[in-house]
Amino acid sequence: GDHPDMRKVPGVDFSSGSIGHALSGGLGMALAGRMLGKSFTTYVMLGDGEMQEGQVWEAALGAAHHKVHNLVAIIDRNGYQLDGNVDDVIGIEPLADKWIAFGWETHVVDGHDLAAVTSLLRRLKADTTRTQPVCVIANTVKGKGVSYMETEPGWHLGYLDPQDAQRAIDEIKSKVI
Repeated sequence: GDHPDMRKVPGVDFSSGSIGHALSGGLGMALAGRMLGKSFTTYVMLGDGEMQEGQVWEAALGAAHHKVHNLVAIIDRNGYQLDGNVDDVIGIEPLADKWIAFGWETHVVDGHDLAAVTSLLRRLKADTTRTQPVCVIANTVKGKGVSYMETEPGWHLGYLDPQDAQRAIDEIKSKVI
């Protein structure tokens, strides 16, 4: 499916759907954890097109105000949304500066560099001195590694038929074998 379903995906605690709701849900979970004396970290995945939703910024303000240090928002900055190029629909730059201005510790990372992403997330998890929420902007290419997906924005919401799936698998295998 298009959106994570908490009934089907282990580790997903909130079924998303309409964009803009996930950060508010994550904020609620992180605050509840703090109120219950739990020591978990809440991670929220967001799309860059989602940055056009007012509810995201309301949750961002609330998280910073309440110093919700156990909340990490990860933004997939791939440049596309259902309606086309994110910045053509409504420009969101300077994205990192906005999160910083909202009171979040902010990091920009190559979202395809798994070692860098993993290292950053481990450092964030280990930091017990932080007093603010964290935003990670992961710069990515939609459909990375599959040439016909990287260049066609329509794959933002595309399902693979068996022929497309085999083409994708063959192309990826040719690059790693």
